[in-house]
Amino acid sequence: MFKNIFHHIIVYMILVGLLSSCSFKNEKKMQKSFDKHLISQKKLQKSEKVKISKNGETKIALTATYLNGYKSLTDKDETLREKFIVGIYHSSDIDNLGFKSREQNLTLHVQYPKTDRELSREEEIIRRRGYDALPIIVIEIASDSSLLQNIPLVNSWSKYYYLEFPHTYDKQFSLVFQNSQIALGQKYNLNFAKNKKYLYFTPEQKREYQLIR
Repeated sequence: MFKNIFHHIIVYMILVGLLSSCSFKNEKKMQKSFDKHLISQKKLQKSEKVKISKNGETKIALTATYLNGYKSLTDKDETLREKFIVGIYHSSDIDNLGFKSREQNLTLHVQYPKTDRELSREEEIIRRRGYDALPIIVIEIASDSSLLQNIPLVNSWSKYYYLEFPHTYDKQFSLVFQNSQIALGQKYNLNFAKNKKYLYFTPEQKREYQLIR
């Protein structure tokens, strides 16, 4: 009888151990999935998309991911600028004209900082109005670059670029895309906000960022 009781205790302990092990593995799996979801959300919160269609066919698709907000992601000269990775697709009948031509461009509205200096009426009007800036730097990113691992909706039919714009003091701002070939007079806004959330970069990807910069 004693042997039977002892046998049942051993079996019970083995079952508890197995269940605990399974539970631990499930928790780790759930945590990994949750962490992946959080990183994905950070990407999406910093990314915007524009799609231009005609007769049911996509002619241009543009995505922009805002890189600012992460303190370690700074230029070598510590210059404040607004930085993006932009992906763009054109159908075969639409020319890829870059981001700074009259026919196709991407601009960011720059707001000047407040100043204690006494301004004339004309200067005050100009400063309040701000200006629309074209990108200062445009660099194509190789299709196998690890930087693209941080960008949602990456695909093989788009080209990707690193862009820098002048710094704006607006906390909320927009990139404005225009293409006169397919949408003459139309402006497409991609809206962004500066906050504490940021796009995640590994140390290796930050080094690659410095290289393309």
